[in-house]
Amino acid sequence: MEKERRINWLGLFIKIIIIFIFILIIMWLVSKILGKTRLSDTFKNNISNMETVATNYYKSVDLPLEKDKSLKISLGEMIEKELIVSANSKNGTSCDTKKSFSKITRKKSNYILSTTLKCGKESNTITKKFPFKDCKNCNNSQKQVENKTTEKENKETKKNNNQNENKTNNTTTNTTNTTNNNNNQEAKGIAYYEYVKETVTYTKWNKGNVTGENIENRYEYYGITKDTYYSLGMIKESDFYTGNVITYTLKLKNVPNKNYYFAKIENSAYYSYTEEDNYLKEKDIVLDSNNYNISNSIDAYSLAENNFTYKLSPYYRKGNFYVDVEITITNTSNVMPYKEKNASIYYVPIKLDTKFVSNKVTESKPAGDYETITYYRYVTKNREVIWSPETSVEGYTKTGNTEVRYQ
Repeated sequence: MEKERRINWLGLFIKIIIIFIFILIIMWLVSKILGKTRLSDTFKNNISNMETVATNYYKSVDLPLEKDKSLKISLGEMIEKELIVSANSKNGTSCDTKKSFSKITRKKSNYILSTTLKCGKESNTITKKFPFKDCKNCNNSQKQVENKTTEKENKETKKNNNQNENKTNNTTTNTTNTTNNNNNQEAKGIAYYEYVKETVTYTKWNKGNVTGENIENRYEYYGITKDTYYSLGMIKESDFYTGNVITYTLKLKNVPNKNYYFAKIENSAYYSYTEEDNYLKEKDIVLDSNNYNISNSIDAYSLAENNFTYKLSPYYRKGNFYVDVEITITNTSNVMPYKEKNASIYYVPIKLDTKFVSNKVTESKPAGDYETITYYRYVTKNREVIWSPETSVEGYTKTGNTEVRYQ
């Protein structure tokens, strides 16, 4: 009996150790899962900026008026329309311009704006309500209904006035006859004066190049400068085989002053021996990390234009401008490497046409090259007419038209 009551301390201690290890494993797995699903600050800023741009865009275009109908704009279309510059992930990976989009859908009491962004392994969708008051053509449709209602009321009023006028004419005739029968006394009427009040209403300013009747425009300007940089990438002979992907980073030198920031690479191309002196003399763009010597004859040791394809990802970091380059080897024919003491290398000559944009936006045109931001808003002029026997009516202007009405 005493043996049965005795506690097995060793077994209990082993069970406690096993439970403690199991809890640590669970905590580690949870931290890994949460770490994978956490979005970077750069991604959050990009999708928030994309939602803001989409909101302003949908305020300026006609939206679907039928319930559950949608309108969609992709990230690529936003960049093409210059509504947004570009969106890159934290590690420089370009975002998917086709699978990243913003869609607005008509609902019963408002619109739903849904924005999806996909950048490499990061992906997310955010939604928000878009009120009817921000819908341009919704307001116009409402105004048409109000105008039809007003027109109907005016017709009814005119009809009643005609009936009253006929009654008045009959009364006047009878009165005239009675007056004629009563020593031809003259009938008396009351003079009514026409007054008008004109008002002008404006919608909010929207960004876009829209012109026409009942539209007012204003403009803002910002300076730009453009330059061409000649880069020289380097690939080790051991990495030079068909299908291999090599990446390296370029750093731009001799860039504009602090009043400009890197906008985009407008064009890029392969350059041959006729332009290689532009790199050898200037070296305005260099490898971010380079331990190789450079031959005085770049063309002799360069890949041909048909030996590779490439992708460029420009960005700004800590006061410097960089470009990530991704090279894909397509074939290895008819090229030879440059032999230097550290390694045998091939050159990759690419020139970049770049644009820098001023961070100062003004209403006056700056000196030098510049680009224009166009804004527009709709102008509605209203004219209200009333008739009154008073010699003046506050807030209204007398037109000079007068008519006599008989009671």
